[in-house]
Amino acid sequence: MKKALLTIATAAALSAGIATTASACSAFVFDTPQGNQIQGRTMELGFEAGEQFIIAPRGYDLLGVKGDIGYVGMRHADTEWVSSGMNEYGLSIEGNALAASSYAPKGESQYNYLNIGAYVLANAKNVDEAVELLKKTKVSHTNIAVAGDIDVGMHFSIVDKDRRIVVEWQDGSGYPEIFENHVGAMTNDPIYQEQLGNVHAMLDLQGETLDTGKTVFAEGTFKGFEKDPVGRFKQAAALNYVLDKTVIKSDLDAVNAAWSMVNVFDIPRGTLYWRWLSPDAQMAGYSIVADTKNADYYFRTYDNQQIRKVDVDNIDWDNAKYEEKAIFGTIKETGYSDFVATK
Repeated sequence: MKKALLTIATAAALSAGIATTASACSAFVFDTPQGNQIQGRTMELGFEAGEQFIIAPRGYDLLGVKGDIGYVGMRHADTEWVSSGMNEYGLSIEGNALAASSYAPKGESQYNYLNIGAYVLANAKNVDEAVELLKKTKVSHTNIAVAGDIDVGMHFSIVDKDRRIVVEWQDGSGYPEIFENHVGAMTNDPIYQEQLGNVHAMLDLQGETLDTGKTVFAEGTFKGFEKDPVGRFKQAAALNYVLDKTVIKSDLDAVNAAWSMVNVFDIPRGTLYWRWLSPDAQMAGYSIVADTKNADYYFRTYDNQQIRKVDVDNIDWDNAKYEEKAIFGTIKETGYSDFVATK
């Protein structure tokens, strides 16, 4: 039943998303004075998409994908789709929909765009290794749901404490385009080069390039951003350029700053509707913050605003077993922490 519900909902969402390019997920990443990089993301839809938190031990076979590295993440129902995760070395990966993707034909590779998240996490200790892995890996189309021929495509933000990239498949060969993510943003369509053009038009470069770290954001253009993929990309880039790092004195300060940025992309129920998708109000189903230097993975859900932390490199990976844990509906069990003592 869980898989059937995911299939119906996802099929409707993604078939509509192909036509409108309004699929919604947002990701950002910024570096810190402590030599760290923090990644944040929201999963934005009008429904739960079968997400469950998993612990995948070293060598675990997730529907044909395995490797020597243990990882955690968000798996959708009993599919191969891992949309978010971190491995024991602190490598962080986030996948967002990209209708403009173009892969090798179905069946030409054992790897498809849905299992790239698990594949990278299980086989790469850092971004450099992920790049080398992906350069030699052909990726094919697949159906995102078992009913219907739906393949909307995805791209990925891959981050460690030293490097951050966006990976896309654009030419139909099955091999990727890899971009250094200087602006620290990824949303959905259009492709990354076009998104960068939008950011160039917004920023006051003053003779600098995007990768110098000296770019100035023109205050006069800092205004309300649209909620479409272009607007969210521009807003994520803008937040990175105006982030006050003088108040970041520790890695925990950086995590807190990231949660503040995540809040910008939250969607209070009832404030946004995609009538073409569903009569139900939109929401950020889950949000994450990834501390790559300390291999800490944090998340919260629309129905439980309590932030949950997973100390990934402190899991006993020598003896770990595969686990699945519900992320929705847990407020009834955990509630919120008391601030003062009560009777």
